[in-house]
Amino acid sequence: MSTLSFLWLIIFVVLLIGLGLLKTLFKLSFSIRVFVAMVLGIALGLGIYFTLGASESGEIRQWFSLVGYGYVDLLKMIIIPLVPTSFVAGLLKLSNTHDLKSLGIRTISIFLITAIFASVIGLVVGKVFGVGQGFMVGELPAKDPNTLIDIFAKFRSFIPSNPVKSAVEMNIIPLVVFSVLLGVAAVIESGKDKNKVEPFKVFIESFLSIVTGLTKIVIKLTPYGVLGLTAYWLSNSGVGAIKGLALFVIAVVVACLIQILFVYGGFLTIFVKVSPLKFFKAASPAMLLAFTSRSSLGTLTLTISTMIERLKVKPRIANFVGPIGAVMNMDACGGIFPALVSIFAANAFNIELSIIQYILIIIVSVLASLGSAAVPMGATAFTIVTLTTVGLPVEAVGLVAGVDFIVDMFRTATNVTGDLMTSVVVGNSLGEFDREEFNKE
Repeated sequence: MSTLSFLWLIIFVVLLIGLGLLKTLFKLSFSIRVFVAMVLGIALGLGIYFTLGASESGEIRQWFSLVGYGYVDLLKMIIIPLVPTSFVAGLLKLSNTHDLKSLGIRTISIFLITAIFASVIGLVVGKVFGVGQGFMVGELPAKDPNTLIDIFAKFRSFIPSNPVKSAVEMNIIPLVVFSVLLGVAAVIESGKDKNKVEPFKVFIESFLSIVTGLTKIVIKLTPYGVLGLTAYWLSNSGVGAIKGLALFVIAVVVACLIQILFVYGGFLTIFVKVSPLKFFKAASPAMLLAFTSRSSLGTLTLTISTMIERLKVKPRIANFVGPIGAVMNMDACGGIFPALVSIFAANAFNIELSIIQYILIIIVSVLASLGSAAVPMGATAFTIVTLTTVGLPVEAVGLVAGVDFIVDMFRTATNVTGDLMTSVVVGNSLGEFDREEFNKE
């Protein structure tokens, strides 16, 4: 290793230590530290790109990959315990079969439909904007094109014949299917005898709490992972990557606006026959709090209050749709974002996506939108699920994590708006939406 390479390595170590001091000495928030890590990674990567040759930069990039890819491996580690637990915990909030049949089916059906639109919008916007192009991070081995027989075999593999084997092999969809069936069975049994299911419910909630704690530990390492991954990629791709990140942020914002204005607005116009503009005006307090707080759960109290007092939905509907939506309706986090990151990863790694991969992205994104439980950076966790299932490089998550705090404002506002819209549509279908009072407001 040359003297200059060794100097850059020392700088990398100093920056890692400095990121730790940002919290202890300056009390900077997590989001700011992640953003600072991205900026430092860009500066470090570009400095190496312009000062070292290919062989020398290759030596030092191994150290970057140790930190960056090590962080990615830890993210992968939490997926298996997180996914099934969050799905079952979410379904257990449907406390009985009556809720499951009357409110639950209507509510979750809307969640599923809007999630499909969200994932498709994410794919289309990602393709139109060409997110991820220009990073030149490498290529994966070419794969044989899928035949019709392969497609049917793929869909058959979604049937969870052996959930344990699916977990070992990181086959996420069969695990999700098993979790959904298990959760539905628990809800049905709870309707028959609540006492029998209560120990299982307590266990799931306790285990989810532990998994969430583990997730928090891993997420705390995000600034270091972002520094390592950003420096690793920028030292190879140069200035072109910065433009790609800005384009990615714009693409997320555009996709969220399309989801809010056209999908949610369309539901209100077609199924409720109310003015979307009137709805957005009434819903604006909760939407704005979601945007600034970046927390669906943190906005929940105002969300329910807005449903009842401003959108004129009956309390029974609001008190059901609000809490369920806060943990199971994540169109932006589970639909738009994973779809966009999938296109980003495919373009960055020069991968030609097949038709079945596009279909898989939509399916997994839809399932993720129902399973993005209230965990730190849930969008990141379930984006990894999507990338893993489709066979795309998970490392792409590390680079876009640097701008996560920006796009998260738009994601959260979109999620909460979807909850508010769902309450009106469900309330209207059950005769528990006061149209006359809404129009007066």
